[in-house]
Amino acid sequence: MNSDKPGKGQQPTKKPAEAPLPDDATIPSRAIDDTASILSAWDTPEEASKQTPAADAQPRGRVIMPTENNEQHGDQTVPRQPIARQQSRAIQKSSTILPTTTPRLIDSQSMPTVNPNVAMTHAGDEPPWTLQQFFNGEVDLELELGKRFPKMPMMARIKFREVGTHSKIHSATLSTQDGSAGLTVDVDPKNKYMQMSFTIESMITLRFMLVSLSSMDRERWLDLMQREQGGLAFLWGPDRWQSDYIICLGRKYFTNMYAFSPNNFEAGVRMTPTVSQELLDWLDRTWQLEAPDENPPTLLTW
Repeated sequence: MNSDKPGKGQQPTKKPAEAPLPDDATIPSRAIDDTASILSAWDTPEEASKQTPAADAQPRGRVIMPTENNEQHGDQTVPRQPIARQQSRAIQKSSTILPTTTPRLIDSQSMPTVNPNVAMTHAGDEPPWTLQQFFNGEVDLELELGKRFPKMPMMARIKFREVGTHSKIHSATLSTQDGSAGLTVDVDPKNKYMQMSFTIESMITLRFMLVSLSSMDRERWLDLMQREQGGLAFLWGPDRWQSDYIICLGRKYFTNMYAFSPNNFEAGVRMTPTVSQELLDWLDRTWQLEAPDENPPTLLTW
C-alpha cells in the first residue's frame, strides 16, 4: 500500500519553497493608472488644467483609496475632495436633464370654487339636455325615456283614503303585486298642492312636490291623458323645469309616469290601464273639491 508518510530509513521529501510574493509597489498596475486618468477626466478641462504637476505625477503602483478628511495611511494617498466635487457636479448635471419624478402640488386656493348648495338646489334658465334636444327635434323623447328607465315596476293595485280630520289630505296608494315598490299621491285641495312619493322596498323614497299648478294646467293634462291614441303629456306649472314636474306617456296596454326634480333625482313607474284610469278619475274628483280662491263679490243695489 502506498502511503504518503515516509517509511523508516527514508528521508522526507522537501517541498519546494514558495516564491515570495513581490511587493505591490514593484508591480506596475496599468489599471490603477487608467483609474487615475478616468477620475481626472470627470472634471471639466478647466479644472483638469488647474491640477498641480505633483498630482499628475503620482508614483506608479500607489493605490488610491477614498476615505474621509484626506487621511494618509502609510504609502496610500487618499484624495477625497476632488471625487466628492466631481460626483456632486455630475448629480447636478443629471438633475437638469432628467425630468423630475416628484408629484406636482396643486394650490387649492387657485382653483375655482362652486357653492354646492347653489349648484344642487337651483336650476338654470336653460332646459335639461333631454328636453332641450326634444324641443329642437333632435331626439324622440318617448324612446329616450324608455332607454333611461328600461325596467320600471308595474303598478297593479290602487287604494284611496283620507288623512286627517280638519285639514284632510286625499291620498292614493299604488303598488306592485308583491308590494316591493309603490307610489303614493297626496293632494291637498285647500292649498292646491300635489305630492308624489316613489318608494322601493319600504327603504328609499323620492318625493316630488307640484305646488304651483293652476286649474288650466291640471285640466289640460287630464285632457291629454284621456286621448285614445295616447302620447306624451306634461304636468308642470309656470316654472316648468325649474320646479318638480312629471311626464306621462299613455299607451293602450300601459301608462308610464316619469317624475323629475331640479335637485338632480328622477323616478318612474308603469301602470296598468285599470290603475291609470282609476287614478285619473280620482284626481279629477279631488281637484274639484278645492275651495275657491276668493269669495264672490257682493252685488250692490241702490
